[in-house]
Amino acid sequence: MNIYTHPLPVYSNVQYLPLHLKELLLNYLARYRLTGLTLDQLQDLLAESNDNATGDPSDRIRTTIKHLDLSHSIGSSLSCDELDRAFAFTSLTHLCLANPGTKISWSSLLTLSRNQPDLTHLSLAYWPMASPSPEDSDRVSATLQSLSSLSSTLTKLQYLDLEGCSEWISIMLSDQNHLVDWSGGWKHVRCLNLSQGPMPIAISLEGGQAMENWIQGEVVARQVGDYIDNVRKCVGKLDVPPVRLEHGWSPDNFMIKFLVDRAYERSRMEGSSHATATDAPTGRFRGPGL
Repeated sequence: MNIYTHPLPVYSNVQYLPLHLKELLLNYLARYRLTGLTLDQLQDLLAESNDNATGDPSDRIRTTIKHLDLSHSIGSSLSCDELDRAFAFTSLTHLCLANPGTKISWSSLLTLSRNQPDLTHLSLAYWPMASPSPEDSDRVSATLQSLSSLSSTLTKLQYLDLEGCSEWISIMLSDQNHLVDWSGGWKHVRCLNLSQGPMPIAISLEGGQAMENWIQGEVVARQVGDYIDNVRKCVGKLDVPPVRLEHGWSPDNFMIKFLVDRAYERSRMEGSSHATATDAPTGRFRGPGL
């Protein structure tokens, strides 16, 4: 059987599986089933033995699952709206929406997040920028406004995964970056994954254009980390710790570390880093490890 595309078999007693086995099964399917899960398939997997006692199919399925991995599903075979309408998550803390399809909607994500205030780990790996709304002038504004809304609703978030979002990570250094509340709503975010994904195979001091672009992406990620830390220092609260960045490569890799450090120091000397304390607004002020 080809797990990537083969229809999932229906097991009538799947609701009796322990929650930890359901989580493991979902994690396995998310990793190897690249076509994603449909709403019907997810309902079969998450249904618990006491669900729909009234027999009303319109009732939302109540589930106490804590870790939900929907990689390759959202925006492809499943939408955030469907997820929000079909389920009542009472204990959800880890939500992975990585590798979405082309039909994703940031506005639907915001609606879903309002009903999941207890999330501590969120993955939006490989999400594109948000589409402009009538209130936003461009995609930069729309994306920052979306992140701002998330930072207002997901106030328990500790881990945010933005792997593969390197094309737009730099907007966090724009003039509108104060919209994202890193020292208020997202003050508990201690780990931020800004990995660019697979790095260029050929790594040398000379390198090619792909390598230069990758190194610049690492510099921008560091600048974002600097900005967040400086914003938090300006607030002066002891309960707001520095953010730890995940880059997707080991600092023990001497060659990579040397190249990135050199480019980062060059950017600091040239004054190209926007992550300074003077840029931080005063008076106000967001994974998974699934």
